Amino acid sequence: MAFQVGSLSNYTKTNEQMLLVKSFFEPKTASLMSKLTGVKSSIQLPNLDDTLVWQTGGTCGLVNASGDTTIAARVLTIGKVKSEKSWCVADLEAKYTQLLLSPGSQYESLPGGIDEAFMNTVMGNQGQRIEQAIWQGDTTAWQDFLNKFDGLIKIIGAASGVVQANATPFIATPATAITVSNIIAVLQATYNAIPVQILNKPDLRIFMGTDLSRLYQTALINANLFNFVPAADSLGEYYLHGTNVKIVPVDGLNSTNKLYAARTSNLFLGVDGEGEDEELKVWYSEDYDTVYMRMKFKMGVQIGIPTEVVRFTL
Repeated sequence: MAFQVGSLSNYTKTNEQMLLVKSFFEPKTASLMSKLTGVKSSIQLPNLDDTLVWQTGGTCGLVNASGDTTIAARVLTIGKVKSEKSWCVADLEAKYTQLLLSPGSQYESLPGGIDEAFMNTVMGNQGQRIEQAIWQGDTTAWQDFLNKFDGLIKIIGAASGVVQANATPFIATPATAITVSNIIAVLQATYNAIPVQILNKPDLRIFMGTDLSRLYQTALINANLFNFVPAADSLGEYYLHGTNVKIVPVDGLNSTNKLYAARTSNLFLGVDGEGEDEELKVWYSEDYDTVYMRMKFKMGVQIGIPTEVVRFTL
């Protein structure tokens, strides 16, 4: 005699207490930028320049005015963003997820065990997309999360006066690719191109992708420069070896092969409400027996003084 179990499916233990959430990179750039709030559509960033003329002194007479004071402005234009979702909780009844549901047929919220994982996933995606949009945004892009406003790459690329570091005054041979063999030269060229008047500013930073940061650290090790391999602080910043300038690895520049040097006070983030991009509204509709979510925010970026920005692009 034996058990006859051929008609039964193999059993897989259900773990209704766990719902894994994928890893997201940590958004960083927005926290370093100068933030402008209350922006509904666009805002001017006025800048002042003055030509100061030294005249020969030691004489008296009428004022001999000389030298112009120029006021110009760059415009920060924000994009208006909305995300909406809906869930019929009853869809969970036919699967193992029924174990998460409360007794009865009235479901007026996301079930416990899903709601926390849902929040973590939504906010992880949100932070990741904002980081990418700040740098890679382009209103002509096909991706939904990149075409709401122009990012720093496009804005800096179009601005007159930005210093291009991938040129012979700063690097012996202009790079056509960035590799472990030339990343040190690429960073030194970026440093060499920084205008001297901002070299001692405490908010000066070199921004590059986390992928290039890893490449740079590998190059330092290969060059036997172990004493310069960085021990990153809480922001992941570290000094470019032999200089006083900090590098900030940002995931928004991953896979772009681009580096930028600028003062953080010269990079502007425009929003309507403070923290608006982190606010979720979730509600239950009796009319449709459905749980809804909505997120709405405004955001845009701009640089203030292009001549104080350096780019290394291929």
